[in-house]
Amino acid sequence: MEFNLELNGTHRNRNLSIATQVLAMDEKEIFLDDAAEQLFAQIEGIEETKKGLTAAEMMAESLAAEQKQQDVWRILLCEIVHHVAGYFQRIDPDARKAEERQTFDQLSETLCKLSQFPQHGGRVLIRYRGVSQNNDIPERLDYEILFGNMLVDLDLVPLMIKRHGHLLSHLLSQLLDDFSIFSERGINNLCLHLPTEATEAMDRLRRSLLILCRLYRAHASQRDIVLGPGKENVVPMVVDEKGAVNSNLTLVAGVNRLSGKTMRNLVSKVDAWIQKKEASEEGCQFTSVYNAIFGLPKISAQISPPPIEINNMDWLMRERSEKEFTREKAKVARIIASLENSPEKVAKVIKSVYGDDYQKINSRLLEERLGLSSHLLEAIDNKPKSEDARKEVLTNLQKRLDTVRDDVFDNLYFSRSENDKVGSRGVIMGAVHRQLYKMVSFFKGRSVTRKKMTSMVKGAIQFEERDYEILSRDFRINMDEARQLVADLNACFNDKGRFLKGAFAGAIPRFTRYEKKIFEFLWRHMKDVIAPEDRNAFLNSLQSLTAQMNQPKRAFKILLEDFLKDPEDIQFSDAKALMLANLILHDYDKALADIEITPEDILFSRQGLDQEVARYAAWRMDRDQESYFDKVRSIHQALCEALEFGRTRRHGLSVKDLLGLEREVYIFLAMIETTVGRSVLRSAINEYGSPESDIYFLKESDRYMSHLLQNLRISIRGLANIGSIESIPALEAVKTREEVFQRLKKDKAHRDQSRLISEWVDEAVKIIKFRS
Repeated sequence: MEFNLELNGTHRNRNLSIATQVLAMDEKEIFLDDAAEQLFAQIEGIEETKKGLTAAEMMAESLAAEQKQQDVWRILLCEIVHHVAGYFQRIDPDARKAEERQTFDQLSETLCKLSQFPQHGGRVLIRYRGVSQNNDIPERLDYEILFGNMLVDLDLVPLMIKRHGHLLSHLLSQLLDDFSIFSERGINNLCLHLPTEATEAMDRLRRSLLILCRLYRAHASQRDIVLGPGKENVVPMVVDEKGAVNSNLTLVAGVNRLSGKTMRNLVSKVDAWIQKKEASEEGCQFTSVYNAIFGLPKISAQISPPPIEINNMDWLMRERSEKEFTREKAKVARIIASLENSPEKVAKVIKSVYGDDYQKINSRLLEERLGLSSHLLEAIDNKPKSEDARKEVLTNLQKRLDTVRDDVFDNLYFSRSENDKVGSRGVIMGAVHRQLYKMVSFFKGRSVTRKKMTSMVKGAIQFEERDYEILSRDFRINMDEARQLVADLNACFNDKGRFLKGAFAGAIPRFTRYEKKIFEFLWRHMKDVIAPEDRNAFLNSLQSLTAQMNQPKRAFKILLEDFLKDPEDIQFSDAKALMLANLILHDYDKALADIEITPEDILFSRQGLDQEVARYAAWRMDRDQESYFDKVRSIHQALCEALEFGRTRRHGLSVKDLLGLEREVYIFLAMIETTVGRSVLRSAINEYGSPESDIYFLKESDRYMSHLLQNLRISIRGLANIGSIESIPALEAVKTREEVFQRLKKDKAHRDQSRLISEWVDEAVKIIKFRS
């Protein structure tokens, strides 16, 4: 087979999504094994256990039931990992053909079920992570499984086991065994593209697995893989542009039944094209010959991509929604590939530059990453014409180091000496690249300057020239503006540390010149040092600042991260964070700058939704499902405590505060279609929609009955926004209890409000049917 290699700079992106009809999942039809069947029996029996539960327990149980249903998908993902890992070690396709056939049939069945998951993206990605929170898990075994917005890792699995008990007691050890196989085989990522149910697609998948099974058992001198009798079942082991046997190129040969000569010709010509493009001013945006093959239309039109990819660097570097790489990013990838032979080391170096978890890392891990990126920069320095790659690495490091917590830098001691070791006061780094040295020095200095700025609340602070230099660089302003910024902030507090709202309002026009940085500093660092009696005024002032920002959506990520910072804790600022997030999710209406709560009618104006912000919110909510569920549980538990005792014991939050916070949560979750949103709103309706619920009979419940019913109304309307046809029976059940609701309180206003329940439900059902 010959390929037309008249290549040019244009290419098309390969669509990795499979055209799969998204079906509503009936959990009762999905069973993996006896344990999973028992799991569904438990889920179905949950209704019987709710009698006699307190309000807090009822919501917790309802949310746990929702989480268990999500665990079904996670179990399927773990089983896929198990079956695929079997092909690398346990299965002998020649000696035990029946076992291989049975394993593949189980894998096919699991993939078929998994294809029903909404918005799955068409692929399962198993990827090395190396940052488990569990110190008992070896770093080399720490992988994560990604499927659409769903993520399964070794930090989540113990929580799944806790939810299901003995039914999943084997899961952690099974995954560790499977990841051990991946590690031993040098696999830092494996991408499985979901096949269609067509026989041809399934045959390609099985053929690919059989090729990989034999490839990873091949001896050093072997050149071909024999799948069976006949020339078409002899697959050449293809070497890549570095001269090493490449799994993906071998799969290309096997899936397309190409000869060794044809593949050598293809690899040689595409590599020559990459080198030519790289030498030109235009550059090359492909990270390898394999990725170029399927990025160049004239080649990709002639051959089919394999359904499995092994150690494709793109899957370690690709950021959320990133369609293609810049030539600079691709160049960095090729340099890393040329430097490192260990797949684990490759993954670590890539993560040191492109990791998305810098805001969570500790000093030890930061030290390791700075060392890795430093070695990379030194290698780039030794390559001619690599200024673009150096800039790419430094820009990404600057962006990520900017998100590292100040206390991590505080605990990092470093010098440019070669002989430094770990010291008693913290992590001491060895020699680092000169530009990284300057970068880390800046962030350590910024931590000190920030502490001075927050200390202004307590009294006069002496700022030095170095502080103004740091502020100038951090806020990208000149030195005079840095001095003015400090003066403006200082003027917002009197000599007793009380916040002066008028002074802040006067400084807003100047603050908006550097809106992203100032909002982040004020929200993350200043709000927690404000006097308790000034918190409302300060948060309202930040709301006024947001209204004047040219791009308020810059604040959205900050608000969401702060809300989830500690899911077990309730902050006074949580309600304001979600209220601002609700407004930012829409085309921000500056006329709403002074409102105290999100208007309920925002639920009916989804046309103005900012799609970019909504996509980020959906990704973040589904990726951090456990944190959202824990936060909702914490909020509802605090509300029940306040309804019983008047205030929460820990933070002294009132019933009104917590009802308002829960209201903001429901509105926020109702704005975007996510698993978390549907689950929480169903749980809310399950509790608020039952007039026998304990929440209506706590000591303060009678006093706040109208507010409790308002939260019922918002949860009903919220589910109307994002619920499916399957939600209708739960809504109709609420309607049947209207008369019981009317008897909860003996006054006309309450009876009038209760009579509207049928209207709320009918309206919601109508909206759901219209959307469906």
